[in-house]
Amino acid sequence: MTGPAATGRFALQTCEDCSTVQYPPQEFCRACLSSALVWRDQPRQGKVLAEATVYHSLEPAFTNASACHTGLVRHVSGVVLVTFLNVHCRVGDDVHLYYVIAPGGSVVVQADAAVTDKEKVTGMTSASRPLAGLNCYLTDTDILLGQACKAVLLEAGAANVWDSASPDLEDSEVDLVVDTGWYAETGDSASLGRHIEAHLELVDRLAPVLAARKGAWISALSFAALSPYPEQPLHSAQMAAAHALAISLRARLQEQGASLVAAYPAKLGIKPHHSIAGGTLSWNSFASALVAALQNGHEDVYPDPQSRLWLERLTKDRKALEREMAKPAAR
Repeated sequence: MTGPAATGRFALQTCEDCSTVQYPPQEFCRACLSSALVWRDQPRQGKVLAEATVYHSLEPAFTNASACHTGLVRHVSGVVLVTFLNVHCRVGDDVHLYYVIAPGGSVVVQADAAVTDKEKVTGMTSASRPLAGLNCYLTDTDILLGQACKAVLLEAGAANVWDSASPDLEDSEVDLVVDTGWYAETGDSASLGRHIEAHLELVDRLAPVLAARKGAWISALSFAALSPYPEQPLHSAQMAAAHALAISLRARLQEQGASLVAAYPAKLGIKPHHSIAGGTLSWNSFASALVAALQNGHEDVYPDPQSRLWLERLTKDRKALEREMAKPAAR
């Protein structure tokens, strides 16, 4: 369930041979014993069958939590899921289902009132983070992406948006780091080492603060981190390194109750992306997608149609996507 949860989707394991939906996940289909099980997006609708209050959990992520409202929900496919229930949900209610990344990185199912098909979930289990009153550290306010992020953060209610030159910067009070440094210099063969060194220095400096304050880190990457852009090997190498560093940092932060959001747009208004087919994502749209992912508790962001299409193809057949991206774009 981790993959769907990371991007805000709701998917259940489904048999390719007989289409039976499975829950909990398993190795063989419960209907025909086929091993051809895949994760497919599903409707979010369900109905509460039972409810209970759990005062003590054996799961480490919830041992210190207050009493949890839990229950059984029958999904429209027929499977029954164990869920966390919104406090207002009762037996017989129609609900919408969501995956939520809980503290420590585990994934749980949450049910909420079926008012709208919203994606943002709030509640005890949610890793969503309102920005009102938070202190944010922005690595690069002198580039277009940094300026767009600053505007979006302030609009979302951030108390402070600091950079390295801010006179009132207090490292010990930082709640959120927005790392746009990989877009500060692009296509420079000498910049990769500088970027890595600067990133590691920033991690050493602020990761302990985020861990103590249960904060978050946002990494602005590109889809080249997951599948190289053949005509731009330097950019692809930079983004692959950035992706590796982000995944390592996420593991470190999750162990201590903090989180990391990574974004993978397909095409932005920079020289290494000029040869990429498809529309260019604006800096403001990219910045808004970063902040929205944090607010909604998502880990991975594919903020434009091209990146979402490539993700689907990457999941199904990595080699096919590699061949597709190797074809020169029409000029």
